[in-house]
Amino acid sequence: MGPTSQSAGSLRLKIASSPWGLVALLLVHHFGLWAWTAWRRDLPLLLVLDRWDSHHYSTLVLEGYSWPLWAFLPLYPGLVWLVRQGLGGTLPPQVVGAALSTACLLGFVAWNTHWARQGPEREGMTARTPWGWFVFLYAPASFALHSHHTEGLFLLLSFGALACASRGLLLPSAVLVSLCIFTRNQGCFVAIAAALLAAMREPSWRERFVRFGFMGCLSLVAFGGLLVFEWSRSGDPFMFLKAQREWNHVDSVWGAIRGLWFGNPWHKGFNGWLVLRNVFGAAWLVFGVMLWRRDRALGLYVLLSLLVMLPQGDLGNAFRFGAVLFPVMFVAGDWLATRPKALRWTVALLLVWLNHKATHAYAIAKWPY
Repeated sequence: MGPTSQSAGSLRLKIASSPWGLVALLLVHHFGLWAWTAWRRDLPLLLVLDRWDSHHYSTLVLEGYSWPLWAFLPLYPGLVWLVRQGLGGTLPPQVVGAALSTACLLGFVAWNTHWARQGPEREGMTARTPWGWFVFLYAPASFALHSHHTEGLFLLLSFGALACASRGLLLPSAVLVSLCIFTRNQGCFVAIAAALLAAMREPSWRERFVRFGFMGCLSLVAFGGLLVFEWSRSGDPFMFLKAQREWNHVDSVWGAIRGLWFGNPWHKGFNGWLVLRNVFGAAWLVFGVMLWRRDRALGLYVLLSLLVMLPQGDLGNAFRFGAVLFPVMFVAGDWLATRPKALRWTVALLLVWLNHKATHAYAIAKWPY
């Protein structure tokens, strides 16, 4: 390899490990789109930032838990409440939440790129090309990473938990896993993946079982703490699961499978958004399998996050569940970097278009996730 090739390779590595320009572009794009939409449609900007689940989180911050808001786990709204109180208790919750989530997204990028510079990382833990960062940041519902949602916080915590586990830092990983469990249902999958990552560092099966058991026990303690919280506040330790039954659910394995072609009773008429989500979910499955073949722990985390949607009767949450799954997004983007230029830029344009449409749909109260 000549000097020119080496310089080009170094430049690509530098760009891949410093995605700040792309992050800035994303934030300007999304917040600019929301401001423009509010102005064009004569909508209050605070309303544009408070749609769908964001509004539920605002209600939790201002009024506390009530049915069916028990479906939402407590760490994110509790943290927004704490920050808001620290700032005087007058700011709108959606503003505090957006600021907090944006800070978490920036924290994730800083932490990820810092660890990448410390030495080789596992496949999927960091982007190896600029395309890896692009696919992650311009996934369809990436607006949730910096708005009044749990995604930004969960992204930061889940990366920390998995990264620490992969380097044998058991206690920090266990603490971060515990916080994940209090943030989103996917926290249980982070716990499994982190325990596997920690265990597989050991040479003997005995040491692997010890590490896996240690991480598993701490995760169970954290889950027990969540049940205690639910019981103390609602009188039922499984209130969050009961409240989640308000969402669509199937009653059989066949119903879960039938949802792949929208054959359940609530699927009436053609829905382009659902079709796009299923296509996205299919791509996610392909790259999840690719990741699993390279790294069992991270691949299992991704595939479990996909399969857990099937009991809801379709892949309608694929955009949102996929937004936090940085390992599969990085792998997909790095794979795309090796494809012909025409394919790369076609996919890039489609992703930008879809991301723009989902971000705009959120602003005008169309289902965007």
